[in-house]
Amino acid sequence: MKLLFAPMLATAIAFAGGAARAETDASTDVSRTNRTAFIEEFDNTLAPLQFVKFCLNYRAECDAEAGVQALPAADRAMEMLRDVNASVNEAISPLRKSTDPIAARWTVSPAAGDCNDYAVTKRHQLIAMGWPQSALRLAVVMTSGGQGHLVLVARLSDGDVVLDNLSRDVRPWNAMGYTWISMQSSANPRFWVAVGSHGQRLQANRLASVRPQLQ
Repeated sequence: MKLLFAPMLATAIAFAGGAARAETDASTDVSRTNRTAFIEEFDNTLAPLQFVKFCLNYRAECDAEAGVQALPAADRAMEMLRDVNASVNEAISPLRKSTDPIAARWTVSPAAGDCNDYAVTKRHQLIAMGWPQSALRLAVVMTSGGQGHLVLVARLSDGDVVLDNLSRDVRPWNAMGYTWISMQSSANPRFWVAVGSHGQRLQANRLASVRPQLQ
């Protein structure tokens, strides 16, 4: 009986240990997924010059909101994002505009425009529909071809998704294939933060330059 019980006990212990490891691994995977579902933010950075000009022309678009507004329910939120992304992409005809920071101008709801106009129009429409400003942030990215590009990031309870004039779909930020550079701060729409691997690299360089001074 003792000889039979020993291997059974060993098997039970091994099974329990395996289950515990599996549960830990699953928990780690969930934690990792939750962490990567949101764009990682780092130090404050300079806002694009065109954005500064945009705020001068459209002051209300850049003022901090008063009070706290709640996100729409999850299903309704995605429906609204898809509708706005599709309707604005269809309403504005693509137009190659000047990239000169002095001459460039971001415009809400033009008949024709570039990525900047699509992004600010979508943000404007969603705020008018009751979305909190803090959940709608303009972001600068680099495309795979090395071109600067502006998109709108919507922060939902389960992750960041992107409204883009180059895509009919509203997709998770890490499914876009972009290099992320900077984004509006959630605390104040006039401020911007460095994000992604670019922001991480800038922060590491800053800390490395400060460290020798502390020694």
